Amino acid sequence: MKIFFSYQGIVESHFLSFNVSSSITVAEFIEFKEIKKIISLIDHECIFAVNSELLDGNFKPLPNKYRLREGERVEILRPLFQDPKERRLSKV
Repeated sequence: MKIFFSYQGIVESHFLSFNVSSSITVAEFIEFKEIKKIISLIDHECIFAVNSELLDGNFKPLPNKYRLREGERVEILRPLFQDPKERRLSKV
């Protein structure tokens, strides 16, 4: 099955596609060599999401429990540098 990986950093962006087995978890997926190389270059905490939904253990399972399905996108989220509310206020 086809799974996608995405990381949108400040300087560089990565969007990769992989053909994987049907029973792979997110934790197993991020152990791939290409993804580990990207993670090693990141200087902030890695927070993982699938299709923009945070894998935090509350609403979605943690990465070691979440089994990927066909066409899903695994993302590494980066922290915001500016609060969106403050940004909107500064435009007014």
